[in-house]
Amino acid sequence: MTSNSESAGTAPQGLLAWEHARFDRITSDLELPEATVCALHCATRSVTVELPLTYDDGSTAVLHGYRVQHSNALGPAKGGTRYRPGVNLDDTAALARLMTWKTALHRLPFGGAKGGIDCDPATLSARERHELTRRYLLAILPVIGSQVDVLAPDVGTDAQVMAWMVRIAAEAGVPDPAIVTGKPVLLGGSRFRAASTGVGVAHVVQRAWEHLGHRLDGACIALEGFGAVGRHAALELVERGARVVGLSDISGAIADPDGLDPQAVQDWVASGHDLASYPDADRFEGSVLTLECDIAIPAALEGTITDEVADNMHAQLVVEGANGPTVPTAEARLHDRGVAVVPDLVANGGGVISSYFEWVQNHQRRAWTEKDERRRVLDRLDQTWERVAAAPFPTWRDIALSIAFRRVARAMELSGELTSPQTAEE
Repeated sequence: MTSNSESAGTAPQGLLAWEHARFDRITSDLELPEATVCALHCATRSVTVELPLTYDDGSTAVLHGYRVQHSNALGPAKGGTRYRPGVNLDDTAALARLMTWKTALHRLPFGGAKGGIDCDPATLSARERHELTRRYLLAILPVIGSQVDVLAPDVGTDAQVMAWMVRIAAEAGVPDPAIVTGKPVLLGGSRFRAASTGVGVAHVVQRAWEHLGHRLDGACIALEGFGAVGRHAALELVERGARVVGLSDISGAIADPDGLDPQAVQDWVASGHDLASYPDADRFEGSVLTLECDIAIPAALEGTITDEVADNMHAQLVVEGANGPTVPTAEARLHDRGVAVVPDLVANGGGVISSYFEWVQNHQRRAWTEKDERRRVLDRLDQTWERVAAAPFPTWRDIALSIAFRRVARAMELSGELTSPQTAEE
């Protein structure tokens, strides 16, 4: 089965192809009826918008934005908005499907969505980014809302962009802070949201490492992607007794077998320096994930663990902080060598769990303490981990997807979207 967006000019490799192949395999194994498979795969709505922008120098361009609402079977669609060169409808659709499976796996009352604009935010001034955000939000405002589709930050966006969105929506007649999550605390954001994905990744690292029979205290960590997720993961892991021996971002990689101080590295980067020029570590050429380490955490972008990288890795455990960082053939190679891989759906779910709690607080017009929300997020991650980890590690991704598919299908049956008998909810 193919959709129009997938059959028109789509590259044969990449996140879309990987997601589709896994979907076909799991739905086949589950022996789901064809009508169910089609309903699970198809998006509820796909929107493409054209965004004229006048730059500070007076020149103009028309940029393209997208929003895909894959499913609302379990509740409002939920997903991030990314500003990144090369954003397109196909990849947005694949990421929206992944959000559906992630929210279902973690038992959240959400469906899945994703959005973005094909742009390079690093080249835009604050005024240009605000104007682009305004045009994008107004263009999709008729099809989003706190009970329809809830936006969040993603690659290239942050709490500031979410704050702009809240204000723009209010000025357009939709004064509802729950329309987006990941906002500044002053505007209704949650106190734990900024750290939630990274802390959640670190928590799953500890659960998985202990599940494999080890202690996290003293374990060596190599982390790719020292950004919003990776920074908090590194800080949390050191707090829990691990040793971070390698870090990387777009500027390059650094390493120290005796352990890096993530806070010192963050202070160096925050002062305007490149991570790769950090003076108290060695420069490392190649993928930081190939360092001598116990645990590797890809927390950058999709497809960074290729076959070549996998063949040169020393880690015994991979925990996916990013979405889709491990190429399927590379994952198979790691499994053949006895390396466990905790899939993204499980590992980086802390962010969307925290977003759910922010959404709840907005509706209740109340604010929890950071400690209270942290406990709630990690408790939910524990529940998901225990359901997945009961199976052998080579099947963790398949088990996670199976749980999600069954839950969404069951919801569609109960609501009348599907009339054929489905398997009982997990």
